[in-house]
Amino acid sequence: LACERLPGQVAEAVAQPLLGTRRVTLVAGGSGDIGVSRLPGEILDVVTRLPAAVEALTGVSVTQ
Repeated sequence: LACERLPGQVAEAVAQPLLGTRRVTLVAGGSGDIGVSRLPGEILDVVTRLPAAVEALTGVSVTQ
């Protein structure tokens, strides 16, 4: 089923622009990870928010 592959495809699409990156500057406040160790968490945050965004925009639940 295509929906079963969707999370992996989304994660790949979010991470793809970073493949050629030579330098990353992160600006963050608060507690938690700092520097490059924060990057995987940021990607995961985007991926976890995506189903709700898709449903809000299209009315289609990708989690069902």
